[in-house]
Amino acid sequence: MQTIIEPRRGWFGRLGQALTSPFQPEDYLALINPVASAREIRARVTGVHRETGRAVSLTLRPNRLWPGFQAGQHVMLGIDVNGARQWRCFSLSSAPQSGTLTVTVKCHRAGGVTEHLLERARPGDVVTLSEPAGEFLLPARIPDRLLFLTAGSGITPVHSIARYLENTSFDGQVEWLHFDRRYEDVILLESLRELGRHSQLNARVVLGHQAPLPGDEQGRFDAALLAALVPDAADRQVYACGPAGFLDAVSEWHRAEGRAPLLHERFQPLTKNAGNGGQIRFSGSDLTTEAGGGESLLEAAERSGLNPAHGCRMGICHTCRCPVRGSVRDLQTGESRTVDNQLVRLCIHAAEGDVEVAL
Repeated sequence: MQTIIEPRRGWFGRLGQALTSPFQPEDYLALINPVASAREIRARVTGVHRETGRAVSLTLRPNRLWPGFQAGQHVMLGIDVNGARQWRCFSLSSAPQSGTLTVTVKCHRAGGVTEHLLERARPGDVVTLSEPAGEFLLPARIPDRLLFLTAGSGITPVHSIARYLENTSFDGQVEWLHFDRRYEDVILLESLRELGRHSQLNARVVLGHQAPLPGDEQGRFDAALLAALVPDAADRQVYACGPAGFLDAVSEWHRAEGRAPLLHERFQPLTKNAGNGGQIRFSGSDLTTEAGGGESLLEAAERSGLNPAHGCRMGICHTCRCPVRGSVRDLQTGESRTVDNQLVRLCIHAAEGDVEVAL
């Protein structure tokens, strides 16, 4: 894989543009250093490393407002696309002790933040970050035996945890099984191989559609395969991350056999429990639209020409919360309720009757 390192861009062009634009006092400082800010966590892209044909790792150097993070956490990353700020949630894939941040981006569909970063991110670019969040964390007292089960892009937060353990005095033993289709689909493969050379971490790739190399395995996750590859799996604390079907299988195995805690990070497309739909009024924009029972309030707003703040589009990051009045339906659980000027996550709620949204 090739890592691209380029010099950062100069500031003369930004100065010329600023002379014709209204600026806040802080913005004049940003002319010299775009990462400088008194109110936003900004970071400069210092490295771009192509992982696969559809995935890239970005090394970031944040400004002084960055509070640090814990291994396994995620962050909202914002970029400006066609004059509009767009956000997306990414797990941090680097160790907290590394001094820089790395997010590993896998593009699943055309358009949006992920494709922009995959195709256009360059060293010198500046992005905006949220504070880190998430509870997919190691406990204060780390167990001696751990089991990491990952699939697809679910490798990223677990990679951060593995790198953290590498840099500490951890003297236990880790079994790590990463499931994917083919080697060319495995993101962070080079780093996974490097980690697997440590005596305390046994990392293996399990392929579903390609013959494995020596030391790796072939198959799909199930209880029989896990028992064969990690005989003491039931007694290990488990960290699992990956697609919904994979996590469902891991959870089913753990309910039947697990004797130690299971922690999982579930980043998945929204499964919609559609309802009746209704009329949505966007009170701040004097717009009204009819929405079907499977269309989220966020989707209805975007269809109406609005651009509300949003990030993960799956109810994790809470960026899209907005005051709402009326009857809404939770598209994840199917639960309906009436709210009165309460903050509602627009991405996972739909109208269940007449609704007023403060946009």
